[in-house]
Amino acid sequence: VARSAATLPAGLIDAELFGNIANYPNVGMPERPGLLGKADGSTLFLDELGELPSELQAHLLRVLDAGEYQRLGDARPRVADLRLVAATNRAISELKLDLAARFPLRIDVPGLGERVEDIPLLARQLLRRIAADDAVVARRFVSDGGGQPGQPRFSGELMRALVLHDYTTHVRELEGLLWQAMS
Repeated sequence: VARSAATLPAGLIDAELFGNIANYPNVGMPERPGLLGKADGSTLFLDELGELPSELQAHLLRVLDAGEYQRLGDARPRVADLRLVAATNRAISELKLDLAARFPLRIDVPGLGERVEDIPLLARQLLRRIAADDAVVARRFVSDGGGQPGQPRFSGELMRALVLHDYTTHVRELEGLLWQAMS
């Protein structure tokens, strides 16, 4: 289950994360499992975790400790067996200290400027993905000439420009540059 934490409305964060019982908080409201209930037995990916205000980050502490949460209006706590994976573009120091401490495994992904050797691989993969959804792109930039899928084709000049570009938004920027080059 994946969701951007930046899109969780502050007034509804508990309902979105934990769910609610039927008819709570309003009569006619359906029962909802919430993100934690939906992810029970699997993984919940919260993108942009650092965008949650610190008081809302605190709502996740009990879940991370014991998997325990309570749906709105429910008298009994529930336990979700899940793995919580999160991403943020903010410094780890900007997270609530006790929340950050509950994420012992952290992977810092350096920007494209620090791993230029990945740019050709990423560009090929992005072009394959774009071509899978766009027959014109597939025909012009990925086919083998006979209309069959092949390897993405890049001019040396384009690849040099992509590698030498000064990236600020990384993969999204690379994808935008590919779209510009194709147009």
